[in-house]
Amino acid sequence: MQLVPKTAGRALRCTVGVAAAAALGLATAAPALASPTDPGGPTEHTDMGVTGADAMEHLQQLSDISLAHADDGYRAMDTAGYEAASEYVEGVLEGTGAFDVSRHTFEVADQTFGDVAFSVGEADYDVEPFAYSEAADPALSDAVLALPTDDSYGDGAGGELGCDATDFADVTDTIVLIQRGECAFGEKTANATEAGAAGVVIYNTEDGPINGTLGERMEGSAPTLGLQQADGEALRDALVEASEADPAEEVTADFTLETEFTTVETWNVIAETTAGDDDSVQMIGAHLDGVTEGPGVNDNASGVSGVLAAAEALAAQPTDVDHTVRFGFWGAEEVGLVGSTEYVNSLSSEELDRIQGYLNFDMIGSENYVVGTLDSDGSDVPLPPDVNVPEGSAELEAIFTDFFDEIGQPHVGTEFSGRSDYQAFIDNGVPASGLFSGADAIKTAEEVELFGGTEGVQQDRNYHTIDDTIENVSTESIDIFTPAIAFAAHSVAFELVDEPTEEPTDDPTGEPTDDPTEDPTGEPTDEPTTEPTDDPTDQPTDQPTDDPALMIAPDTVGVSDFVDADKGVDLSVTGLEPGDDVDFTVTPTSGQNTEEAVIEASADEDGVASTKVYGTSPDAADNYIGDYSVEVDGVDAADANAGAEQAAAEASAAADLSGTFSVVADEDAPGGGDDGDEGGNGGDDGDEGDRLPRTGADTLPLFAAGAALLVGGAAVVAATRSRRRS
Repeated sequence: MQLVPKTAGRALRCTVGVAAAAALGLATAAPALASPTDPGGPTEHTDMGVTGADAMEHLQQLSDISLAHADDGYRAMDTAGYEAASEYVEGVLEGTGAFDVSRHTFEVADQTFGDVAFSVGEADYDVEPFAYSEAADPALSDAVLALPTDDSYGDGAGGELGCDATDFADVTDTIVLIQRGECAFGEKTANATEAGAAGVVIYNTEDGPINGTLGERMEGSAPTLGLQQADGEALRDALVEASEADPAEEVTADFTLETEFTTVETWNVIAETTAGDDDSVQMIGAHLDGVTEGPGVNDNASGVSGVLAAAEALAAQPTDVDHTVRFGFWGAEEVGLVGSTEYVNSLSSEELDRIQGYLNFDMIGSENYVVGTLDSDGSDVPLPPDVNVPEGSAELEAIFTDFFDEIGQPHVGTEFSGRSDYQAFIDNGVPASGLFSGADAIKTAEEVELFGGTEGVQQDRNYHTIDDTIENVSTESIDIFTPAIAFAAHSVAFELVDEPTEEPTDDPTGEPTDDPTEDPTGEPTDEPTTEPTDDPTDQPTDQPTDDPALMIAPDTVGVSDFVDADKGVDLSVTGLEPGDDVDFTVTPTSGQNTEEAVIEASADEDGVASTKVYGTSPDAADNYIGDYSVEVDGVDAADANAGAEQAAAEASAAADLSGTFSVVADEDAPGGGDDGDEGGNGGDDGDEGDRLPRTGADTLPLFAAGAALLVGGAAVVAATRSRRRS
């Protein structure tokens, strides 16, 4: 396996959203960075500020649901736990207001097991039934235990694997012991059945349970049990030794497998964005069901949690998605990828053609993890000969590999085998990729060098066991995978637009209004007087009566009020000409995790330009605590028609239109968090005054970045680029 070299230095990716509303109090749902030069959408793809902590919140909830239903099969198909988990997922998605959420129901053949046992002589063995196995009816007693035909047992080759009907000779009415490997379990059972075997025992080739499935029910086939590696190899050696000592000596065994097949109705949870191009659908999925053996926190509540975190962030973006994004939370995956297969099979050819790609996330928190991308181009792991790889799959994988390369995160390719819910999509020509942190594969020395962990053991030793709990999930792995899922979601949802330009247009709509006229309106006086007239009626009447002044109210605000969209901090400049444009620049100055925000505002008929600042992420409120500077640009330093003294005064005021405000812990706020501390701040204005009316964007979306600022200003915003469906 080719391994990607480890690179140093992880770049922290974050974005800050800025939005605008009309100065006269008109709240508008607006795109980020809305301004006369705003491109109206994202100019680069981003992980939307999503972190592993966001996924862990959902993972804890799903873990609690599974454990609460431990006596009823945890979160397996047709259990109360699966119903509760579905309701949780639906509630999260519906709560965003950005998705149409529904259930896609289907029927599936279910199977319950009764007594299961296997013994040889006086020794009882720990065995497990294979999914879709037929019953042993009646139970087998004193049946001869046989091996497939092979010249050299134990070499893992030829007849020992049972991958061809000719691998069995004279096994009629016997129980055949077969080694795992090379071909599917169902093929081994079918070949043994064709040769006349009464029962099949398949033993593992690595430590742990085999967790096997025959893939589908084969009525009339030999009942099949799974045996652990050490027991299987010991039995194999005993049979070889007995045959060598006396070919006529027979070893017998007892075999019990009780099972019942039923039909149950279950469902997938489907959520689709209310915005986006209906003819261009991007799908993202993770299976929601688990196994009856354990709570299934890594397999696959982890993948579900990462997808939920990405879906919430996508819903909070300031512009509508360009492509319709459809999320599938699959049921009945653990009984043979049934949910995703039923869903794809339910689509018409026209509906299927609209799906541009599918991204799958099955296990992202393995305790002995690898950072694996589904290797759809075969560059790391050779593609299995029977797997279809639709065109476009390699480009989807590149979303992940490029992301990891950019942040210096090593990664490896994992087999593009169709072992998870992308199988039905690629079988129907839909490009696919995804991420995988490992299951029952053994971790190599090369992988340990890249990712740490333990060499020579499974990548997830808790896979399909009672120990698949939240305590055994790797939070380090969750922290790596979750932003990558979010980045991929953003990448398939949005088309990028060009960066805005601040250059003037080639064809301006008008000439500047302050250019001198060709003919002066009057001749200068011959002898200007040195004293002002008693009645200064000749002075310009449109000059402001006061110098421009910056007002900040309040200058100290509790963090709870700062993240309240109805409160926040009001900024205004008075003493302007109506229609004057100014820029407010708000900059964190004490190390908090925010970026500088700039917004344009225009003065109203009273010569006041105003805006508002507040935090958009109440869940990360503490990140806002600190000091902020406010600078105002755009006020003329002095009027060309003003006298020398007035010009000097205006220049002084314009040069000092700056101030500060502070966001403090609630207990440190004036009035214990009350925002009633009015008063101005900054420059030479010194005015206290009443707090100005708010002209913010109360209905604007909140951004998912952990410490973003939302600035409501005066620029009239552009309409969103993508269509929103009713």
